[in-house]
Amino acid sequence: MRVLRVALYTLCVLALLGLGALVFLLKTHPTVRFPESLETKTSESVRTLFLGTSSMAWTDGQSTWLVDGFFSRQPLGNVVFTRLTVDEMQINAVTAEMFKRLNMPSALSGIVVAHSHYDHSMDAPFLAKQFGAKVVGSESTWQIAKGQDLPATQMELVPGRGRVKLGEFEIELIQSAHAPTGFTGGFNSKPVFLPAHALQFKEGISYSFVVSHPGLGPGPFALIQPSAGYVEGQNKGIAVKHVFLGMGGLGKLSEAYIEKYWQEMVMNTGASNVYLIHWDDFTQPLMKQGQSQALKPMPKLLDDLEKSLELLKMFSKRDGVNLQVLDAWQMVYF
Repeated sequence: MRVLRVALYTLCVLALLGLGALVFLLKTHPTVRFPESLETKTSESVRTLFLGTSSMAWTDGQSTWLVDGFFSRQPLGNVVFTRLTVDEMQINAVTAEMFKRLNMPSALSGIVVAHSHYDHSMDAPFLAKQFGAKVVGSESTWQIAKGQDLPATQMELVPGRGRVKLGEFEIELIQSAHAPTGFTGGFNSKPVFLPAHALQFKEGISYSFVVSHPGLGPGPFALIQPSAGYVEGQNKGIAVKHVFLGMGGLGKLSEAYIEKYWQEMVMNTGASNVYLIHWDDFTQPLMKQGQSQALKPMPKLLDDLEKSLELLKMFSKRDGVNLQVLDAWQMVYF
C-alpha cells in the first residue's frame, strides 16, 4: 500500500511539473529581430492600419472597412478552459483608438471575414451591429452571426469566389486554404451561440482578398492572405504590388512548404512589397489601461517565427522584394 501511495504521489508531482512547464512555455515569447521598416508615405490617401492577427482597418478618407476585426483577444487561460464571448470593453477601446488614428468617423461599410475560427470571426457580428456594417463571408461565418442575432440584411454570403464593393473599394474573395494545422477544417452547420468554446468555431471557407481602388489605377493593388495556406494556382492572372502575408503556424511547417507558399503568394503575383501579418500571440491585448500595446510573437511551442522569418528574409533578398513585419497600430500608405 505504501508503495502505491508513493507511486501515486510521484505521478502527481510529475504531472504538476509537466503542467507547470507547459504553462511556462505557452507564456514565454521568443525575441525575434525584425527587418527594418519600409519607408512610409504621410499622405491622407488610401491606407490601412494593422491591428494584430489578420485584422486591418482600410480607408480612403471617405469610408472604412475591416478585415476580421478580432479585438477581444482573450487570455490563454480563457481560451483553453472557458467558453468565450466578445469583450465589449476591449472592443470599444480598440475601435475608439482605431478611428482616432485613421482620423475617420465611427462607421464601417463592411467587415470581410477570412474564415470562421474564433480569432477571425467572433467579434465581426458585434462590430457590424455597433457600426452599421455588413459582414461578408461564408455560410460558417453566417452561423456565427446568427448566434449573435445579426439581421440577415447585414450579412453577404460568398460561397467560394465573388466580389463585394465597400465604398470605393472593390474586394475580390478567392477561396484559398488555411495553414495545414490541427485546427483546420470543418463547417458550422447551425448557429454558434455565445458563450462558446474556441473549438466550436469551425474553419468553413478560408479566403484570400484582392483589393482594388479607382484612386490607385484600374487593377488591384493589394493581396491579403490571412492564413498561411494556399491553393496551387489560386493567383493565376492576379498582379499586385503589395502582399499582406499571413504567418500563423508557418514556422512549424517544412522549408519546402514555406518556399512554395512564397512562390504562390509573392512571386506569382509580381509583388514588390510584402508585409507580414498574423505572426503574433492573439491572447495578448491590443489595449491595456487605455494605452495601445505592441505585439508579441507566438510562444515557440505553438510556432517558430524565427525559423519562418529567416527563410522569408532569405527569399526576399534573393528575389528583390521588400519585406516588413507589421506591428500593431502601424499604418501602411499606398
